[in-house]
Amino acid sequence: MSASVATSTKSAPEPSIKVRRMDFEFGEETPTFWFDDNPLLTATLSALAVSFPPGERYFIASVRHFLDRVKDPELLAQVKAFVGQEANHTKEHIAFNQFLDSRGFPATAMEKWVADRVAELQKRSSPEANLARTAALEHFTAILASVLLEHPEIAQRMSPEVAKLWVWHAIEEVEHRSVAFDVYKTAVDDEQLRIKVMLLTTVIFITVNAVRTTMLLRASGRQRELLPILKALNVMWGRPGLFRKVVPRYLEYFRKDFHPSQLDSGAFLEAAKRQYLGAAA
Repeated sequence: MSASVATSTKSAPEPSIKVRRMDFEFGEETPTFWFDDNPLLTATLSALAVSFPPGERYFIASVRHFLDRVKDPELLAQVKAFVGQEANHTKEHIAFNQFLDSRGFPATAMEKWVADRVAELQKRSSPEANLARTAALEHFTAILASVLLEHPEIAQRMSPEVAKLWVWHAIEEVEHRSVAFDVYKTAVDDEQLRIKVMLLTTVIFITVNAVRTTMLLRASGRQRELLPILKALNVMWGRPGLFRKVVPRYLEYFRKDFHPSQLDSGAFLEAAKRQYLGAAA
């Protein structure tokens, strides 16, 4: 690694980054409310899902822009695998969004809206800011993924094929958690920009996802069901507390010596691979 990457303190060994081509199928047997038969839980994760295809393309473009500044062959190989994983995430989440469409959710329309906004943002921002934003959003996905892997009871609430999609995606987000960050530290290494972009990205990320979740919940027709909504809030903020457990990990990003590898999920990563990926592990 370059000296600039070394300024962040690495901790756990980096997992290998494996490109896995998957072909998930969501058919008639896949329930509309695939997350614990709960409208708010389904809407919350679906709101994230609609942003993945344009988001993954943006991440790839932001990292690729700086490849001429990356000389470390190990990091270059990791970038290549990162691109392969993100491309496959795009493919599978396009299919998942089409499934959501078939169940009455405006997922593809939302995906297009996100794509248009991302394109505008990409043009307005400097390449350095785009890469900083990619590193910030990759931190979001990595910490959400790590909580999902460390608490397998969360995925067990999902229908089987959808659980495989989310766990596979989580595994690969943990595997490549450091790539965009390491490229940023190598090519840009501006701490003030890194922190400023994370703060702005956090506000936008939370606001936009709250709006999309509300829209999808209304589209479900179950927005007035109080008991499922209270149950969902407990899953997210009580026990097991998917989002509650994310908060302290999110705050780690603001340490000057932060490195994504400090958030170790190694044992849980291997267990999830064995349970969900089989031969693809």
